[in-house]
Amino acid sequence: MDEKNRVEYDVQRRARAGTSAALRALVAGYLVYLAWQIVKGVRTGETSMSPTVGYAAAAFFLLAALAFAVYLIRRWRREVEAARLPAAEEAAPNGEDKT
Repeated sequence: MDEKNRVEYDVQRRARAGTSAALRALVAGYLVYLAWQIVKGVRTGETSMSPTVGYAAAAFFLLAALAFAVYLIRRWRREVEAARLPAAEEAAPNGEDKT
């Protein structure tokens, strides 16, 4: 990658964005796991829940996981963009360093 086109980030803010996204991904994964456990329980007869209610609950958890995944991607992109440092040309438009 060319040195002029290199993008620099605030390391702490970008790491925090990644950590937050990973935790949100774990939550979305857990919602998928809950949906799977409900479906498995209904199919094997391990639960007294009616199949209609069981499948509806599983669908609810899957939709919640999908919505949460979309949210986490959008939030991660926003946080990474906020962690972007201004380029040297943008910091000193006339090419002079202001230090």
